[in-house]
Amino acid sequence: GWARYTGRPGVAVVTAGPGVVNSFPGVAIAHQTRAPVVVIAGRSSIARRDLGAMQDVDQVEIMRPVTKWARTVLRTERIPDYLSTAFRQAVSGRPGPVFLDIPEDVGSGEIAVQSLSPRIHSATIQETSAGKAELPETPADYRSTGRPGADWDEVRRAAKLIAEAKRPVIVAGSGVWWSGACEDLVAFAERTGIPVYTRTMARGAVPDDHPLGAGFFPGGLMQADLALILGTRYDWTLGYGRPPLFGPDLKVIQVDIEPEEIGRNRRADVGLPGDVKVVLRQLGWALEELGNPKADPAWAANLKEMRESFKQMLGAGTAAGTGAGTGAGTGGGPIHPALLVQEVRARLPREAAIVLDGGDIAGFAMTTMDAYGPGSCTWVGGFGHLGVGIPYGIAAKLAQPERPVVVITGDGSFGLGAMEFDTAVRHGVPIVCVIGNDTAWGQVKHGQEAAFGPDRTPGTGLGWRSYEKVVAALGGYGERIDRLDEVGPALERAFASGLPACINVPTDPTAVFRGMTALWPIT
Repeated sequence: GWARYTGRPGVAVVTAGPGVVNSFPGVAIAHQTRAPVVVIAGRSSIARRDLGAMQDVDQVEIMRPVTKWARTVLRTERIPDYLSTAFRQAVSGRPGPVFLDIPEDVGSGEIAVQSLSPRIHSATIQETSAGKAELPETPADYRSTGRPGADWDEVRRAAKLIAEAKRPVIVAGSGVWWSGACEDLVAFAERTGIPVYTRTMARGAVPDDHPLGAGFFPGGLMQADLALILGTRYDWTLGYGRPPLFGPDLKVIQVDIEPEEIGRNRRADVGLPGDVKVVLRQLGWALEELGNPKADPAWAANLKEMRESFKQMLGAGTAAGTGAGTGAGTGGGPIHPALLVQEVRARLPREAAIVLDGGDIAGFAMTTMDAYGPGSCTWVGGFGHLGVGIPYGIAAKLAQPERPVVVITGDGSFGLGAMEFDTAVRHGVPIVCVIGNDTAWGQVKHGQEAAFGPDRTPGTGLGWRSYEKVVAALGGYGERIDRLDEVGPALERAFASGLPACINVPTDPTAVFRGMTALWPIT
């Protein structure tokens, strides 16, 4: 979460054995989302290895499949060296998590530390007259800050395709965020007139109310003749880069920090391995040579209309909703989740940070809510790991304390991380959590109903739980509301409390996130 909201590495320090395996899900998420996280773990002593020591397990092998780099420190004087390497590995190239464990006897060892300039780095450990090793301080310049650019001939080829395109689109992903290229993306879009879909960590980099902001789901790809793919993978959320979302005649320019990613799952008409920030500037210079061609504004306006139609389809534009009893919570039944998330967004300031967690509720929110800047709308992501909402919310508030932070979550996903409200209370982190409570694992239940019938939904019922009382018992603020017109006042009371807060909202259990029906043929 810290890495997601600062762009800098997050650090987790965990105990040996159970601490490491408990951290595994978080490391796996960081690996999937390419977040730079440095995990430092204890380990049983080298002296007692393989004797049956408490909490002894091969932690490096456990973590190797979900990290960029995993090592054990075997000598005390190597700890600073290994730490420098860990951070370098985490942030270099495509970022990601790394793992370092330090055995008990290595961590409790003693060395004499020589006072040297932090710019001095020597691999040689000098011996003092007392026979103890003298260690230079951890070097400051332990990694390169240079950014790789693309081959100029290929950049010019890409610029020519852009100049010739009639219906170009940009699909911007996490590589834009990790590159620090959000402002460059806006400038490039305005210069070329190309509409932009923002996804994953780049969500909101081009605000949705910008004339070129096309939202989250890139349905316009099916009408486009050129796609500029910036720092995002062809995973299931992009239909693997294949039809029907990507037509066979669609030309693609793919930009990625990893050359190995170019052409994976579909061909690239032009592949540009390199840092997104650098490559965007290169493309801008190449387009200058071609007279700065610009796309027809009517094309971007068309994609705006497509997005509004999509929101209407999901029930966000009408109190009638899409299922029985899906009124606005005014006495006609529980609140439709699409209306709930729209009302939450309408009641928050533009700069608010919204974290989405869950199944159907997160789907409604991600596809219908507007995002106005980086970090303004963060979701679980393609890995689909639930329960991360409250931890991400805490991280967002700690990283950017001036921003209001709201977590929108389902009742099932809330249960997975609910006790993190105790963390928020202990550390005085005033986030607000809105639960769309349909009393079930709704997305799974609806899938079972469609496949097997309404009377065969095993393991999906959760029942009503007064989670707002749990939060209040932990020392936070909690309340339940039942009407859509109560959302605004409830949010005001929650923020005014100055405490970590929970607003529990009954939502329509029959409302299905129809947006997934657009993905089923693709996936």
